[in-house]
Amino acid sequence: MPETGAPKSAAAAEASGSKSTRAAAELDETAAATEAARRDLEADLRALREDVARLGETVASMAQARASALDEAVHRNPWSAVAAAVCIGFCLGVRARR
Repeated sequence: MPETGAPKSAAAAEASGSKSTRAAAELDETAAATEAARRDLEADLRALREDVARLGETVASMAQARASALDEAVHRNPWSAVAAAVCIGFCLGVRARR
């Protein structure tokens, strides 16, 4: 007596040979491939987030070091800093006037 209902596995689906069971088997394969691709993308995204966090920490520490060096330089030569600020302000004023 022939079995009723859908086959339980892709191998059984291919053995029956009908178009709907072959389509179901292809759908199962596609779903498995999609799931594997999703897991790979999630792993890549986690790694990217970790890299960006590390990069942010590195940039922040570099900015802090440069700000400290600039602060120290301004304290050593305050009049040079004032002259530089005046020159920059003058240049920006000339540029804004155009």
